[in-house]
Amino acid sequence: MPAFGRGRQPALCCRTAPHRSISPMKPNWAFSLGELFDHRSSSGKPMTFHLSRPLDLDRDGRSTLDLPALAALVRDSAGILSKAGVKPGDRVVVYKANHFDCILLASAIARIGAVAVMLSGLLGKEAAQSLIRRVEPAAVVTDAERIERAEITPAVFPGLEGKIFSLNGDSPHAQTYADLKAEPHLRPVPRRDDELLMLTHTSGTTGIPKLIIFPPATIQKQMARLECRHFPPLTFRRNDVVAMFTPYVHARAFTWIYSVLTLSPATVLAMDDSSPEVVDRVFRQYRPTFMEALPIDYAAMAPLIRTGANNPFANIRLFAGNFDAIRWPVIRRFLNASRHPFPLWRDGYGQSETGGMGMTVLSRRAANRPRDHKPGPRVVGRPMPGFVTLKIVDPTTFEPVERGRPGLVLAKTKARCAGYYGEPERWKEKLVGDWWNTGDIGILTPTGALKIVDREVNYASGIGYLEFEDTLVDRLPEGSDVAILPRENDVPLPIVATRDGRLDETDWSRARTGLPELADPVVITASDMPRTATGKIVREELRRTYLDTVATPGTGRWT
Repeated sequence: MPAFGRGRQPALCCRTAPHRSISPMKPNWAFSLGELFDHRSSSGKPMTFHLSRPLDLDRDGRSTLDLPALAALVRDSAGILSKAGVKPGDRVVVYKANHFDCILLASAIARIGAVAVMLSGLLGKEAAQSLIRRVEPAAVVTDAERIERAEITPAVFPGLEGKIFSLNGDSPHAQTYADLKAEPHLRPVPRRDDELLMLTHTSGTTGIPKLIIFPPATIQKQMARLECRHFPPLTFRRNDVVAMFTPYVHARAFTWIYSVLTLSPATVLAMDDSSPEVVDRVFRQYRPTFMEALPIDYAAMAPLIRTGANNPFANIRLFAGNFDAIRWPVIRRFLNASRHPFPLWRDGYGQSETGGMGMTVLSRRAANRPRDHKPGPRVVGRPMPGFVTLKIVDPTTFEPVERGRPGLVLAKTKARCAGYYGEPERWKEKLVGDWWNTGDIGILTPTGALKIVDREVNYASGIGYLEFEDTLVDRLPEGSDVAILPRENDVPLPIVATRDGRLDETDWSRARTGLPELADPVVITASDMPRTATGKIVREELRRTYLDTVATPGTGRWT
């Protein structure tokens, strides 16, 4: 494993690396992130990107851009950063409002041989400052809101005097990006396969997120290469209108852009907002046929579900979920909203450190079966042959358990990342030889499918509560969500989030019928449910608030 730590990093110097010529005959995963948009724009294939709002990076404020325009923005940004003194091997933090231009900034940073450190704009002050200090960046590209909220100032970071750039809004602590001019940086600086290319972070459900090390060999030649394969009907077609909702700082966004630029759908809708008003406006105009989003995005868009000519989801042939399990009723409602004769739902199982490890596909017929038809944990997919191997072991002895019994899920995958930046001990804790400890409790069926029972940290006395949460959400009124908090010497406490913070006793009584004994629920509004930047429920915060403790039923060693 490469020794990527703090301070000097000899492996990062790439001045002597040979320059690769750009050949349009190669698939896009063969090109570095810094070359990607140049290569694709020179191929002559038409593709248009429509934006839910103009990019913060774009001085011209355009809402529609073609590939040559995107490539020009990448070259221009690379020139600005290079003129500002960023050198190959330097770390550059991107910490801004979520939008597609995060990908363009990362491409610009890679173009000059520097290392993109991608931080979610939703990170709070403590987490953002901690991660910035950890990487010791040469520059920070941010915006006025985050400069103010997280105190990204020279007073807090003396080494960044003159190296903080604000994309959106003026700040006395930063240079205004729109005012900076530079000659486009024309010649990409390549990275060796084992060099540090990018840092992204984990969701941070249990505290300060971990920074994940991605060399080109992992994110480009494994994760992205796998996704660039044409596999109908689950991948893009040339006539697709693809809508994407995602944290554009996440590794998922970069494997996605490789697949988009390889499989070449005609139109891409790069969405930064899942509010019904914005989605309705964009989808009425462009009518997507393929959509990927987070659970919180699907929940936000749910009020738009309707039948008839005004249904914005009518043309969608494939829905895809990412980052977290999506509740069963949400899957059902969106599949039923499509007017396509055979719409599908594609759900993946994976982690930030490994990429995809399994995939499952649901038809409309399967989604409309009663939940009692197939009781037990939901199948999250089968490992990809030749790419991922899964096994289930006892959490204490790490000895394999029989098929059909729950245990800790270990994975062996070619796409595993190279480490946690500045935290080698946390990384070693997750390794079991060549195997990656996912921290999930799961079951392998006789046919090799994986069922997830719960996270180990929440697994209490052999009981996982994810399935019970799914059942409750399926039975409760639309828009509800549930988190069950196990307690050591008492029955579990359910936290129920509803749109208005109210829950009818009859609805609750009916929903919990046939489930294990639960305490009376704590009812909160949906906006009060603590979540990470990717919409995952922060159970530690719930435990602190409603149980006056952060102690968990599981060990939490691998979370």
